[in-house]
Amino acid sequence: MGLLTEDTQEEKDYKRLIKNIKSASNNSEITNFLVDYVSAIRDKKRNNDFVDFEFLEAVILEMINSSYSGFNNFTTIFTKTVLAVKYFLPEGEETPEYAAIKHAFISNFSSGDGLIAQDLFDYKFYSLFSSRLDYLTIANLIKSNPEYQKNYKIIVQFACAVAPYCINAQTFKNEIISFIAGLTTELDDFEQYINSHLMEAKKRMGIYPIDEKELALISEEAERAQRYIAKLEAMQKKIDSFCERVDTKIKSGRQEISTSINNGKKEINDTSKSAVEAMQKSIEDAKEAIIKNLDDYLLTLEQSLKASSDEVFKQILQDAQKKIDDIRLLARGLSSNTTTDLLRVQKTAEEGVARLREYVETEPQLQAYLKSAADNQTIMEALKKFSEMQVAATTSATVTSNPQSGIIIPGYDRLVIPAGPSVIIPKEPTQSMVIPAFDEAIPFDERMNRILAEKRRREENGEFFHEMVEEVIRCIIEGDWVYIWGPSGCGKSYVIKQAAELIGIDLIDNGKITDKYSIMAYNDPHGRFRATQTFIALFYGKMISYDEFDNGNTDTHVVLTSIYSNLLDVLENLSKPRYITFAEDMTVPINPNFRIISAGNTRGSGENEIFSSRGRIDEAVQERQTPLRFNYDNHVEEKIFGEFKNWYDIFIKFRMACDAYAKQRGLDVAPGITTTRDAAAIVKYIKHNSKTIDQIMREKFTQTKEKDYLIFLKKQFCDYYHIHNLDDELNVPRELRKADTLILAKSFVKACNEGIEER
Repeated sequence: MGLLTEDTQEEKDYKRLIKNIKSASNNSEITNFLVDYVSAIRDKKRNNDFVDFEFLEAVILEMINSSYSGFNNFTTIFTKTVLAVKYFLPEGEETPEYAAIKHAFISNFSSGDGLIAQDLFDYKFYSLFSSRLDYLTIANLIKSNPEYQKNYKIIVQFACAVAPYCINAQTFKNEIISFIAGLTTELDDFEQYINSHLMEAKKRMGIYPIDEKELALISEEAERAQRYIAKLEAMQKKIDSFCERVDTKIKSGRQEISTSINNGKKEINDTSKSAVEAMQKSIEDAKEAIIKNLDDYLLTLEQSLKASSDEVFKQILQDAQKKIDDIRLLARGLSSNTTTDLLRVQKTAEEGVARLREYVETEPQLQAYLKSAADNQTIMEALKKFSEMQVAATTSATVTSNPQSGIIIPGYDRLVIPAGPSVIIPKEPTQSMVIPAFDEAIPFDERMNRILAEKRRREENGEFFHEMVEEVIRCIIEGDWVYIWGPSGCGKSYVIKQAAELIGIDLIDNGKITDKYSIMAYNDPHGRFRATQTFIALFYGKMISYDEFDNGNTDTHVVLTSIYSNLLDVLENLSKPRYITFAEDMTVPINPNFRIISAGNTRGSGENEIFSSRGRIDEAVQERQTPLRFNYDNHVEEKIFGEFKNWYDIFIKFRMACDAYAKQRGLDVAPGITTTRDAAAIVKYIKHNSKTIDQIMREKFTQTKEKDYLIFLKKQFCDYYHIHNLDDELNVPRELRKADTLILAKSFVKACNEGIEER
C-alpha cells in the first residue's frame, strides 16, 4: 500500500473554497457552475480570470451572498464581472497599484448592489476616464440616486459627446457632474438637454458655434459691396469726363469770354448744373444703398443674436452700431486690390470736385461774370452741396478690414501676420483678467496648496515630477524671471512644461533666440506686422520659454531685460498699464499674466571644457534673473527603472564615478554623464529586449569617453563591485531583465577595456 501525500496549501485553499460554495449557495445550478469553474482553475484546465486565489475567492463568496435571482441572471453577471476585471486590471498583477485596485473592484462590482448588478458598467463610458478613481466617483454618484440610474444611457451619451472638448480629466469630471445634477425624469426633451449642456461646455472651453447661415449672409453682403464699388467706378468715369470738359472750357473760355460771355455763361451753367445734379443723384443713390445695406445687415445680426443669446456677438453688434468703421464685417470678403481701387476712386472724385470748385472760385473773368449773373448763387450752393455729399459718401464707404491672411489686433489698424506655423494669434480680444495662480487677492498658501493638490493627483496616476518643480512654480507665481541651468537631459524643459500645466498658463516654447528681431518683430515690405512668439506671449498673457539662453547674444538679453523691467512695474501696480513698442509703431499693453522663463547649460559665466560655445551673460541680466541650479533627480530615475533594480544600481554607480572624475578635474558638470532621457531609453530596450547588454554599455555609457576617462571609470567600477578579473565568457542571459548586477558591472568593465584599446 502506497504512502499518502499531504495536500499542498494551494490544494487546501481550493478544497475550502469549494466546500464554502456548496454550503453557502441555495441554487444547485449556480453551485455546480461555480464548483466546475473553480475545479477547472485548480486542475490547470483554464486560467484564473481573477488573477490570484484571494481575488477569486472574494468575488465568488460576495456574489453567492448577494443571492441573485435565477441561474441565467447569475451567469450573465458573472461573465460581465470577468470582463470588467480585464478592463480594470489589464496587466494582471503587473498593473500599477494592483492591491488597491483589486479591493476597489471587489467593493464596487461584486456585490448585489454593485455597478454590474445594477447594470451601470459600460466599457465605452469607462474608457473616457484617465483615472479609475474618477470613474468610480462618477459611477457611484449615479448609483446613489434612482433618478440618475434611470438616465444612465443619457449620461453616457453626453459623456461621449463632451469628452473631445475637455482639456483635462478634472474638466471632464466637472462637466459630467454638472450634467447629472440637472437630470430629472420630468425633462420633456433629453436630446435638447444634452445639446444645451454640450453647447455651454464648448463655450467654457473657448469654442463658439459658427452659424453657416451668418457666413452665407456675410458672403452675400460682400458681393453687394462689390456691386457698389462698380457703381463708384462708373461714377469716376463721369467725373473724369466732366473734368475733361471743364478743362476744355477753361482753355477756350479765356480766349472767347470777352466776346461771347453770354454764350459762355449759358454753356457753363447748363453743363455744371446738369453734371452736378447727375452726380449728386448717383452719390445720393449710392449713399442710401450703402446705409440701407448696413441697416439690413445689422438687423439680420440682431435677429440672429436674439436666437443665440450670445453675449460675445452682442458686443460686436453694439460696436458695429456705434462705429461705422466696423463696415469691415460687411466687406470681409473684399480683396486688398479692390479696397485700393475704392480709395483711388474716392480720391479721384475729391480731386475732380476740388478742381471744379477752384475753377469756379478763382478764375477772375468767370468770377466777374458769375457775380453779375442772377443764378450764380445757385451754382455755388449746388457745388458746395455736391462737395459735402462726396465727403459723406467717402466716409461712409471706408473699408478698414484687410482680407489677407492675418488678423487685426483690437484697437489697431495694423494687419498682424504670424511669423511661422508655430505662432498662433487668437481671434478673440486679449484677456487681461489675472489667472487664479497669479491673483494676489487669494492668499499665496491657498494658491500653492491647490497646485500641489493637483500635483499629488497626477502623481497617483503615475506621473513623475522632478524635485525642483515646486520651487520653479513658486518663482513663476511670484513673477520671477527664472533661469534654470544644469547638464543636458536632466529634465529642465520637461519641468517647465509641467510647471505651466500645474499653474494653468499656456506655454510657448521659443527655443533659442538668435537676434533682437526674433523678439521685437518687424514690418514686411507690404507694411504688415510680422508677429513673434514674444509678442504673442506678452499681449495674450502666456508664459514664454527661451532655451539655450547662455548661447544667445547681448542684444537679445538687453531687449528681454527691458521687457521684464516693464513687467515688474505691471505686477507692482496692476491698475497702471505698461506698454511695449514692437517693430515701428505697434505699441501694446503688457498682459499681467505674461511670464518669462529661460534655460541653459552653464551658470552664465562663459564657456568651459564641456560647453565651449557658451557666452557670458551680462551682469545686469543676471541680477534680474532668479537662477536655479538643476541636476539629475535620482528619485525620478528610480521610478523610471521600477522593478529593474540591478540596472538602476549600475546607472547610479556610473553617475557617481562620473561626478568623481569631474571633481578631480575641477569641472562644474561631469562630461558624458547618463541623463534622465538615457534612463527612459534603457528601460525601453529592456522591455523590448531590442538590444544586447554590450550595445547598451557602449551606446549609453562608454562610447564618447576619452582614454583617461575610461581608465578612471573602469577603476571606480572595479572598486565598487570588487571585480578583480573578467571571465573569458560572461554568462550573459538573452533576456536583459534577467541579468544580475555583477554581470552588468563586468559588462561595463569589458566595454571600458574595448574602448581603451580603440582609443
